[in-house]
Amino acid sequence: MNHIDKIISLMDKAKKENPLVDFLINYVTANELTSITSYFGGTPVMTDDPIDAAEVVEFAKVDALVFNIGTVTNKQVNAMIEAGKKATELGVPIILDPVAAGATPFRSQSIRRMLEELKISVIKGNLAEIKACLGVQTTSKGVDSNEDESEAEKYVVALAKKYGCVVAMTGIEDVISDGERVARIKNGSPNLPKVIGTGCTIGALVGTFSGVTDDYFYSAMTGVIIMGIAGEIADTMRNEGEGYYTYKHHLLDTLSILTNEQVRERADIIDVTYDEMAV
Repeated sequence: MNHIDKIISLMDKAKKENPLVDFLINYVTANELTSITSYFGGTPVMTDDPIDAAEVVEFAKVDALVFNIGTVTNKQVNAMIEAGKKATELGVPIILDPVAAGATPFRSQSIRRMLEELKISVIKGNLAEIKACLGVQTTSKGVDSNEDESEAEKYVVALAKKYGCVVAMTGIEDVISDGERVARIKNGSPNLPKVIGTGCTIGALVGTFSGVTDDYFYSAMTGVIIMGIAGEIADTMRNEGEGYYTYKHHLLDTLSILTNEQVRERADIIDVTYDEMAV
């Protein structure tokens, strides 16, 4: 199967198997993440207590775990570590969204703990967050990245190889790599960054599809491309005089009813031949 066939297959599989996705996430976008998981067949569960977090992974038999440090606290980090240790033990995929990873020493230290103590399956972030995970100086501003993305593959591949995971970098063009395979996704809209939480939502989508496959290169690709395509379709629904709040409604509505045919027609994926460069 080609890339698009595998994406469509994962979309169908998630709706058939209804993966249970466990969220330890920020409170700003919690409703959007859990709702969108349900749109694509997943069943969400949320927790933030260290004891409960580990028990949910084991006793509820979750299929994927999503971490998002957007509103990180020490309690939440401890809960992520406990849940992540149990997930690592049981082979449950962990999706990490290192929001504003390099903004403070606490965030940087928390991310290092997760990367060193847990088996992370997918890291999803913008280029500034990807570089911060590598310990490279960044020019981020809050949750946004001001990085030059022309050499993005260099950092994405380096991070994937360092931690033996898939890295999904969101940006003007998205880059996905497992350290060997590299793809650029050209779908998207300049309006997406104006809607707070679209990046976080991609993490939820990646978690949903990671719950039904062990090829996280494709679960990451599926989550990323769905948001890009939904953003493009929402662009076509926007009327003159409508602002970003209305655009957000068009986007969420589109995500709730996105079809396989729309994905197949619009998907724009390019395989990248990557010559390794030192970071």
